[in-house]
Amino acid sequence: MASKMQRRNTPVRSQHAPEQDAGAAPGRARRWTLYAFFGAEILVASLLLILNVPHLDGPIEVLLLLIALNVVAEMMPIQVYGDSYISVGFVLITAIMILFGLPGVAIAAPIEAIAGAAGRRRLDYRVVTNSAMFIIVYSAGAGVYSLLSDVNPQALTWEMIPAVFLAAIISFATNAVLLSTAGSFFTGQPVRVVWAKHRWIAPHYIAFGFIGLALALAHMTLGVVGILAFLTPAFMMRLAMKQYVDKTKENVEKLQRQNEALQRANIEVLRVSTDLRESYDDTLEALVNALDARDQETKGHSIRVSHYMMEIAQAMGVRDGTQVWADMQRGSLLHDVGKIGVTDAILRKPAKLTPEEWSKMRLHPEIGYNMLRQVKFLQGAAELILAHHERWDGQGYPRGLREEEIPLGARIFMVVDTFDSMTSDRPYRKALSTQEALDEILRYRGSQFDPTVVEAFLDIYDTWVKEHEELLRLTSLPSAA
Repeated sequence: MASKMQRRNTPVRSQHAPEQDAGAAPGRARRWTLYAFFGAEILVASLLLILNVPHLDGPIEVLLLLIALNVVAEMMPIQVYGDSYISVGFVLITAIMILFGLPGVAIAAPIEAIAGAAGRRRLDYRVVTNSAMFIIVYSAGAGVYSLLSDVNPQALTWEMIPAVFLAAIISFATNAVLLSTAGSFFTGQPVRVVWAKHRWIAPHYIAFGFIGLALALAHMTLGVVGILAFLTPAFMMRLAMKQYVDKTKENVEKLQRQNEALQRANIEVLRVSTDLRESYDDTLEALVNALDARDQETKGHSIRVSHYMMEIAQAMGVRDGTQVWADMQRGSLLHDVGKIGVTDAILRKPAKLTPEEWSKMRLHPEIGYNMLRQVKFLQGAAELILAHHERWDGQGYPRGLREEEIPLGARIFMVVDTFDSMTSDRPYRKALSTQEALDEILRYRGSQFDPTVVEAFLDIYDTWVKEHEELLRLTSLPSAA
C-alpha cells in the first residue's frame, strides 16, 4: 500500500495501531466501541473475499508476480516525518485493480498487510484488522475503477485515466475515514483531528495510481517482460525518494540539534540572569544593612516596610516577578538611601528636629534619587524613592504631586511606612498601638493616603497585626504596647 501512516511506537505499520496521543489507553466504553468497529470491518472484508475471489480471471502468474513485487515494496518502506512511512506498493495495487479488478485486490490486500508487519517483525492481532481494512480500501478503489473502465483491457482507453484518478481518490478517502474513525475511538480525539494528521498522503495515492496505470500498460504491451522492465524507473523513483527523505531527515536532525543547543544556551542565560539578580539583591541587602548600621534607631524598618508593601502590591494585582514588582521591592528597601547625604547631627538627633533641620532632612528623597537613577536596574526604584513622601492631596514633597500623579509604589509606601513608623519606638516618642496607628491612617484617608491603598490595607490588616509583632521581634525592636 502506498503512503500509509504509522506511529513510531506501534507494533505494526498499520493505521489501526495509532500512538496513544491522548496519553492513556481507551476507556472501557471506547474500547468496546473500537472492538465493534474492528469486528464490522472484518465482517465486511470477509464478505468481499467470499463474493469476489471466486470470480478471479486472468493469468495467475502475472497476479502472483505483482503480489510478490508488492511484498518487496512493503518490506522496503521509507520513513518520513519521524513517525510515518510510505511505500511504492500502491503502484502494484493499482496495476492489480486494472488487470484483475476486485478479486485481485481482495487477494493482494491481506498479503500486503502481512508483508508490512513481517518486515518489521511485528506480527500480532493487528495484522487481522489491517488486512480487513486493506481489503475494504482497495475493493472500494477497484469497484470505482470497474464502474468507469473495463478490467483487464487490451489497450489504453481514455476512460482509464479518470477511472484511475477516482480509484486513487476513493482509496485514499476510504483509508482516511476508516483510520480516522478507529483513531478517534482509540484516543478519544475528534475524527477531524485524527484526519488532519493523515491528509498529507493524498497526493501519493494519486501519483502512485498513475504510475500503476503505466505499469499495467507496460504489461499490455510487452507482457511480463514489460512489468520487469518497468521495475527500473519505479525502484529508481523509490531510491530518489529515499535519498530526498534522508537528506530532509538529516536537515531536520541538524535543526533539532541546533534547537537543543539554543535551549541549553537559554537555560544558561536564565541561570546567569538568576545569579545576577541574586547578586543585585545581595548588594541591596548589604546597602540596607549599612544604612541600618548608621541609623540604629530605625533598624529593621526598611525590611518590614518592604514586606508589608509587597503584600499590599500583591493584593492590588501587581504580579510577583514582573519589573513593576522588582522596582517596588527595591525602592521600598532603599527608600532612605538618600539619608547618606544627611549629617549625623540631624539624622541621630535624640529630640525633635528644628524647621531648618527638617528642610535638610527633606532633601533625602532627591539625594537618593540622584544616587540611583544612573544605575540601570535601579531606575524604577529611584522613581519610587523620589516620590515616597508625596501625599494624595498634593501637600507632600519634593514635587507636590497629587493623586495618581504619584507612582503606585510610592502611594502604597506612604501607608506602610506610616504604619510601621507609628508602631515603632523613636528617640522622641514611644510607639503607638496597632489600633491607634490604624485610626490615624483612617483619619487621613483621602488626604495623606490613597483611599484605594487604604482599602487594600484594611483587607489584610488582621493578618498584619500578628506579622508586625513577629517582625518587630525578629528585627530587635521593642513591640508596641
